Amino acid sequence: MTMRLARINFPGSTAPLVAPVTDDGQGLDLGGRVVAIPDGGFAPAVTGWIYGPLLNESATLDRFGPQLHDKPYVAPPTVPVLYFKPRNTHLGHGGRVRLPAYSERVELGASIGMVFRRSIGRADPATALDAVGGYTIVLDLSVPNASVYRPPVQEKCFDGACPVGPWVVDAARIGDPAKLVVKTYVNGSLVAERRFDDLVRSPSRLIADVTDFMTLAEGDVLTLGHPVGAVPTAGRGDSIRIEVDGLGALDCTIEEGLA
Repeated sequence: MTMRLARINFPGSTAPLVAPVTDDGQGLDLGGRVVAIPDGGFAPAVTGWIYGPLLNESATLDRFGPQLHDKPYVAPPTVPVLYFKPRNTHLGHGGRVRLPAYSERVELGASIGMVFRRSIGRADPATALDAVGGYTIVLDLSVPNASVYRPPVQEKCFDGACPVGPWVVDAARIGDPAKLVVKTYVNGSLVAERRFDDLVRSPSRLIADVTDFMTLAEGDVLTLGHPVGAVPTAGRGDSIRIEVDGLGALDCTIEEGLA
């Protein structure tokens, strides 16, 4: 991968153009010829499946506390609890989201996405990160729900529920993704600042434990997860911005109208 690789839609094109982004983030470098990125041109930065772990923070496990020992859970999970964001949810930088009619607000689960450069199964934790080609910002928009037992498909999989981008940054430029800091802004105000010092599974251990039961393909994304029940929310008309030093900023707007 190049340093920052974006997927850009140009008027009249049938598919996004994939190319390195210029230092100012305003154009694509086509082998020395720079082409300006058109307004609204950012396509979702990835093409594969996006998976996220629930309950991957010590604080989240503490928040659920005794509930994890009651029915239907019975005991805390011993393997990663995963959810997915299918392609209909993927939205590019600067995109507009329409909330479903049954929701007034959505939770803003900002996280880091590990983008795989090759297929990987049964990974060794010591070498698992070698399969990661780059990193991107992933915003999991989710209708608030209290269950991590019943798969929250309706709540997590409405159209546009996963802005991702604006580009993929080469893994060699990042180092340890768990050292990144994610900041969430709503209408210009900082509403959350996330660090990854309380992960139950480190990035490499998470990859190893997930690929112990499922293979991740080239282009797939596995996020580091986000706190459950302790994230900010936004509603219709709000503008959202996720900033991560080294990865850039991902913007989206929630439209006023109903889906």
